[in-house]
Amino acid sequence: MQKLDFYSVTEENKQIFHQLMSSYSKELDLHQNRTTDEKILAGGTERIIAGQHESGRCLKLCCDGGSVIGFLYGKIDMPDDKGFRKLGYGYVMEFYVQPQYRRKGYGREMYGCLESFFADEKAAGVYLTADPVTGKPFWRSLGFKENGEISPENNLPVYEKHLTKSE
Repeated sequence: MQKLDFYSVTEENKQIFHQLMSSYSKELDLHQNRTTDEKILAGGTERIIAGQHESGRCLKLCCDGGSVIGFLYGKIDMPDDKGFRKLGYGYVMEFYVQPQYRRKGYGREMYGCLESFFADEKAAGVYLTADPVTGKPFWRSLGFKENGEISPENNLPVYEKHLTKSE
């Protein structure tokens, strides 16, 4: 693995992001015995791209040389946000490493990029819900623990990790 490069999603590379989101969605559908409508997925993907530059948001494609590894998407929860939220915390909204790059350190380094963003934004901690098959072991290896809450949005346990404050 080389030093990973992180890129914003642009007009030039947004098709790559759409393809990754499609693969990610199909994997989640398989693990959760559901089917995501392609039009709904495309609309959601476009909304993510459109909102990526809003304050407190981080959307990045991750590459190792010329290889696209995956993407990360997180935000800081704000008072006006809808749905389940933990004010002042970072929320890992979407995180995907292509299967052929898993268990090689890429996900850990990608998460490091996102955690640095959250720390720069002064988040007290980070939370997420994890894919029951591939996500739970990965997030636990990074120090996340179930906090006893269930997300009303997807009925999955909420995992949380506190960030160490450095002054």
